[in-house]
Amino acid sequence: MPAAGRKVALVTGGSRRIGATISRALAKAGYEVVLTYRASAVEGKALAARIGGAAVPLDLSRPSTFGRFADRLGRKFGRLDLLVHNAAVFPRTPAGEVPPAAWDAVFAVNLRGPFLLTRALLPLLRKGSGDAGVLFLGDANAFELWPGYLPYCLSKLALPHLAAGLRKAFPPDVRIGVVRPGLVLPPAGFPAKRWERLRAEVAGRRGIRTPEGVARAVLHFARAANYNRRTDHRQGGVL
Repeated sequence: MPAAGRKVALVTGGSRRIGATISRALAKAGYEVVLTYRASAVEGKALAARIGGAAVPLDLSRPSTFGRFADRLGRKFGRLDLLVHNAAVFPRTPAGEVPPAAWDAVFAVNLRGPFLLTRALLPLLRKGSGDAGVLFLGDANAFELWPGYLPYCLSKLALPHLAAGLRKAFPPDVRIGVVRPGLVLPPAGFPAKRWERLRAEVAGRRGIRTPEGVARAVLHFARAANYNRRTDHRQGGVL
């Protein structure tokens, strides 16, 4: 169990890249951080040890495991105050070649998984501090609908609509938000020169551009107890 009064945050995909930066920032802000990993067990456990948190395996494409995952989390921590949906897949899927299985795999992790995991964790969120939050990481540039990454773009475009629907469906003591990073980090194997060219094209226009900036937006949401009762229109931030 966490120390008395200490809030608990769950960060999916929290062992690497942007997720690791979010995990570190939440730990520094006083949260007990539970980060999930799928294939990066070594990195996840090492980071959890450094920040005084916990690292647990979770595959968002396997919703049949979510109930057991929620039960284990409840037994160990007894509460959940913040759920950050950071994990996502970004495979290259050319529109003229993408097979049905590849399409489904992207939506399973990027859209279906976050929805079903949130639903499984709702009872635990309601045991938290009374102002629990669920935050989705979208993508400020998804509307570009890149032909080589169309399933990814569409899955990210759907997240703000999912958040809006959950605000209507969930109890008012669970806040729902979206953070929209811009071109923060390149996908594995993405050509460096092409990445810099893309960043230059959208410079100054939209989206948070650093992992630290994304982490600050997550903390802004976490601390905004009246979030669902106001509107934040800052471009690329919490919507």
